[in-house]
Amino acid sequence: MMKELNARTPVGMDGRPLMPPAHAALDLRLQRAEADVRRLTRCVEVKDRQLCELRQALAHSATVHYLVEDRLQRELDSLRIRMPDEAFEAQCHQSGADRTERGVVIRLPYVTSILSVLFDAMCMFWENIDRDHPPKSMTVARAIDERLGLSSQLNGEASRSGQAYASAIRPDRVKEADNRHHCRPAAGR
Repeated sequence: MMKELNARTPVGMDGRPLMPPAHAALDLRLQRAEADVRRLTRCVEVKDRQLCELRQALAHSATVHYLVEDRLQRELDSLRIRMPDEAFEAQCHQSGADRTERGVVIRLPYVTSILSVLFDAMCMFWENIDRDHPPKSMTVARAIDERLGLSSQLNGEASRSGQAYASAIRPDRVKEADNRHHCRPAAGR
């Protein structure tokens, strides 16, 4: 086949086929275009690898951000209810009307550490709530766990005691609004 090609194409002194000048210019442009395509293909492959690395870095950074944000939120929630027990006991011994502009005055013979923590949590989480965005029960329960030194469950949720305490201090109007607690009316009991 090569002989046939050589037979039809004029050959130069070095054995290379001679081409008309118009075809030579086109052939040269074709070779340059093919070289550009190979170069651009390599550039695209490099950019694809860089994009993949950037996606991985962004995913890692987002994960770290959410972990840090969650940890900081838990710390903030636990700090919200940190009030010295002595300050609360002093408030309990003050005399006054049964209802004040800030809440209800209850006279107790004594206050346990658990009651003190629960009253603190009530003040911190429920005193000035945004009615459209009340605090999550799990947030309150985790803060109570933190303050009382209770361990969370194996699945990461707050302890059952913390959840029960958080439910006990959740205002009735919020319980009724979110329809999570179905109880009989007081008259039917």
